[in-house]
Amino acid sequence: MLSPDLTILHIIFISISLLGGMAAIYFWLKVYEYTKRGSVAWLLLALTAIFLITTAIFPALAVVNNNENVVETILLFLGFWSAVYTSVFASAGFLIFRAFKTVPRQNLGDFLIEGMVFRKNEENTVDYNPATENIAKLLKWSTLIEYTPRTRYEDSVIEMCLRFYGETMNVVLVSTEPRTSLYKDRLGELLDIGAMKFIELSFTEEKVVEKDGVIMLPMSELDSFFELTSKLPSGCALIFEPLSHMIVTEGENICYNFVSKMVENFSSKQILLVGMINSLAHPKETIYKFEGLFVNIAEEYEDSIKMIKGGKDEFVRFYAGKRFFLENEDEILL
Repeated sequence: MLSPDLTILHIIFISISLLGGMAAIYFWLKVYEYTKRGSVAWLLLALTAIFLITTAIFPALAVVNNNENVVETILLFLGFWSAVYTSVFASAGFLIFRAFKTVPRQNLGDFLIEGMVFRKNEENTVDYNPATENIAKLLKWSTLIEYTPRTRYEDSVIEMCLRFYGETMNVVLVSTEPRTSLYKDRLGELLDIGAMKFIELSFTEEKVVEKDGVIMLPMSELDSFFELTSKLPSGCALIFEPLSHMIVTEGENICYNFVSKMVENFSSKQILLVGMINSLAHPKETIYKFEGLFVNIAEEYEDSIKMIKGGKDEFVRFYAGKRFFLENEDEILL
């Protein structure tokens, strides 16, 4: 048993701990509530306050109690609670560590505060609608995104992959060299953790092979594409980037039939299909023809993707931007 003086001090310290811990719990829960889908770090800080309160109170109960069974129960509870808390803390640490590897460094502050969906000041934003920040909701149906030679549409592809990942959607990216290497360099972490797959339409391979995590699909074996994607689960996204390249190399009719089959196939499986097309590289009649296959039509617009059919004044705003994606690229990819 503690002496009377030490008992009083112990009560004072525990009272301060209890009041401070309750205030911490209240404020961190308010922070988490305010940020909505923000970082789990704020919720974890509230859990930390609960843990610290229990580690202050329960040892005191064990010290002043003479019943061995009660003391053993308290110590067992503390051990169990410590295991639960440290496991949750480790899991949260893993999520934040992964964010440091996949989120652009200049946006880590925004990520920790608001997660992958960033809200902007409504007073300073034109045509702004918070609901459109969720790319999976905005691009709910098949979407054709039109770009021009003056835009770096690789940014849009990388942006969408990161955003889909942030919204817990698996992604399949179809492209051709030299862009496959660029995408793999920027998005390799997502490939390593199994969040996305790469398919390259190849002019050099004679059969379907896998090289360094990239599935190489010969252009002469296009029908195998549907075998490769036959087991994709519903709720994932497939970005088909080389649409214009395919129109030029394989011909408009072959490409049209292929894309038409993709749209029908993936729609029935509830797989989101996003196509990319160079709006200035083909006659308007060709563009209109392919537009007719998709439910949504969008175009690159400054630092965002603007919906021009399927959504009214809605945008997918970039949170990473060109400086992260291509600031070190000296070669202009045509």
